[in-house]
Parts: sequence; structure tokens; C-alpha cells
Amino acid sequence: MSISKWVSAGWASGTIGSSTALGAMSLLVLFYLTEYVGLSPAVAGLLIFISRLWDIFASLAVGQWSDRTQSRWGKRVPFLLVGAPLTALAYFILFAIPVGLSGLALNAYVLVALLLYASGYTLFVVPYLTIPVEITSVPHERTRMMTFRVAFMTLSSLIVSGLGPVLITQYGGGRAGYAGMGAVHSLIILLAMFSCALIVARIPVVTGGAPTSGSILAQLRNVLKNRPFKIFIGVKLCQLMSTATVGASLLYMARYILGEGEGFLVRFVIFQIAGTLLSLPAWSWLAKRYGKRLIYIAAGYFYAAIALTWLFAITGEVDWVTNARIFMIGVATSGLLVMGFSILPDTMAHNTKSSGVSQEGTLAAIYSMVEKGTAAFGPLIAGMLLESSGFISAGGANLPPTQPQSALIAILMLASVVPAICNVAGALLLIKFDLKEE
Repeated sequence: MSISKWVSAGWASGTIGSSTALGAMSLLVLFYLTEYVGLSPAVAGLLIFISRLWDIFASLAVGQWSDRTQSRWGKRVPFLLVGAPLTALAYFILFAIPVGLSGLALNAYVLVALLLYASGYTLFVVPYLTIPVEITSVPHERTRMMTFRVAFMTLSSLIVSGLGPVLITQYGGGRAGYAGMGAVHSLIILLAMFSCALIVARIPVVTGGAPTSGSILAQLRNVLKNRPFKIFIGVKLCQLMSTATVGASLLYMARYILGEGEGFLVRFVIFQIAGTLLSLPAWSWLAKRYGKRLIYIAAGYFYAAIALTWLFAITGEVDWVTNARIFMIGVATSGLLVMGFSILPDTMAHNTKSSGVSQEGTLAAIYSMVEKGTAAFGPLIAGMLLESSGFISAGGANLPPTQPQSALIAILMLASVVPAICNVAGALLLIKFDLKEE
């Protein structure tokens, strides 16, 4: 059974909500907590890390729970319906921290909000990732679904990086501005995720194996026999660590290297989205012509080369050079996302075919655990590196403090050198990936 473009787009629309929530968590939260709430980089990074640890363990439980669920809406939809409002609520309260809180009470509030966010996000995303492999058995149709997903991810980037600064300014800037932004974003998250759940409920499941059974350890042992999936997870570990460090450092790069404020995100998202959207047809064609693995490798090397050019920004550069770099980052990111997203369901289908057991939720959970783990380590590493470099937190001051040279070097390392190393490592791992698309 072939799926239509409308079905692909309907499923992919859930990414608007999930990627808006994740993008803000990666890009805005650490900066918001240190620059406006007044937490030190180390404390803010630690709180985010703790919430991600909870998220990692919750992912596996949700994945196996959804594999075994039987309901009138199928395995996955009940989780989407619960995860959508919980994620939106947590997002709202995280950016609406009461001004009077301080010390232990402030830390506890932030941690609770982060834990609620982690729970809601996992309840939605882990089952969401399994759906492509359950509604089509054709690899190229999955690639098309992922092309739609990447397109919607670019829209979520616009919501976070483009609309976000506009809303912050519109609502008065500072903590009040972030609270207003959080209210609007949470509504978008709720509508996108909930709409996706209603659409998915109407899509018939056409593939799958026998229901999963046995202990968690037994199921994990079965998954570890899937060599293509293990290699793929290693690749994503590298690439997601790159994404996490870039996201955690981007606003610091804008303020202390380029001399700009949150408004830089608007410029960044415009040129990145342009590069992503304009290159999507080319990446899809290249994958069909030369195979996903080869193009995935090429995209990794390409991203690494572009990332290293940030090192030249510290000496000052004209705007068009920065804009061209951001555009090419969008092109490289497009290739990484389309290839990575379309290979994940292929490895799930391979697992079902080779084992005869339906474990899509467990595999999606492992992928989500890696995603959450890198998202946890990204802010933690960024916070610790900035702290050790002598970084001076603004603490809500109107004028950013003058940073020591060591702090500027740390920011450049996070935005340039670390992502370059991670993407080269991922490309080298892909050489061993041998799953045939047929």
C-alpha cells in the first residue's frame, strides 16, 4: 500500500511541536537561565543534565510500553495524546519563572519544569518515531516522509529563532519577554502535536512483527544483534553531540564574538532555512541516485568543513561572509537530517524482518535516549567549559560584561571545533554501515 503526500505531511506536522520544544531547550534555555534568571552556567547546565538523565530512562520505558499497548487507537496514538499537552504546559512554566524565587526554591522550580518537559516530550516523540516503519514498507516512501519532516523542522527553527526574538521584544524583553514567548510557543506546540495525533489515528498500520515480550534486558539483547542499528546509533551520537554544543553556544557566539544580541537568531534562521529548503530536492535526488549511506558520509564531511570556518569570525568579518556560512550550514544540515531520519526506519524494518518481533518502540526509545543524552551533555559541557574558562555571567545586566580571551576561545571551540570533530567521527563510522536499501 502506497502512502500519499498528504499522509506524509500530516505525520510530519508533529515535528513542528516537538522540534520547537527541543530547539528552544537546546538554543534558549541555558542562555535564559544564566543571562536573565541569574543562575551560574554550572548550576544551569547541571539542572538540565539531571532532567535529561530522567528522560533517558523514561524513553526506554515508554518505548517498550508503546510496543505492548493495545487500544482502539492502536499502539502509539494514546501516548501522543498525553505527551502533547504535557509538553506544552512544561514549556510554558519553564519560561514563566516567578521573579521572587531565588536560591534552593529557584533551583527546585527549574528542575521540576525541566522534568515535566522531559516526560511530555518522551511520551510524544518515542512513539512518533516508530510510525513511518509501521505505515509503509517502501524505503523511498520513508525518505519522502523524512523530507517533509525536515521541511517542518525548518519551520520550527523559524518559530524558535525567528519568531522567538520578535516575541521577546514584543512582550517587553528580559524575563517578561521570555514569558510571553513561552506562552505563544506552548500554544503552537500543543496545536501541532495534537493535530498530528488525530491524523495518525486515521492511518492504517500495514507492517509489523509479533508483539514484543520478555524482560527489558532480553529485548535489549535482541536489539544489540541489529548491527546496522548499532552503527547508525553511533553515528547519531556523534552528530547529535555536535548539534547540542552548537545550540548551547550559538547565543554566546552572537553576543561575545559577533557583537549582536538575540536578534542574531532571526538572521541565522533565515539563511539556514534558505540553505535547508533549497537543498532538500538535491539531497533526496542524490540519495536515490547514489544511496543514502554515501550521501550521508558526504554530508558529514561537508558540515565539518563549514563548521571550522567559524574560527575566522573572531577577527571580524563582513556580514555577507557570515550569511554565506550560515546558508551552507543549512545545506549540510539538510543532508544530515534527511539521510539520518530516513535510515532510522530502515534499521527498524531490518530488525523486524530479521527477528520476527515488533520492537519499533524499543529502537525508537534507544534513539531518543541518545538524543536526550547528547542534549544533556551539550549544555553540561558548555556550562562547565565556560565556567572553567573564566566566563562572566551577565546576570540580567543591560550591558554584557567584557569576557576574557579564554572565554572567547571556549565559545569558538563549542561552536566550531567540537562539531567538526563529531561529524568527521560520524562519517568514518558510516563506512561500516552495510544495510542494503532493497
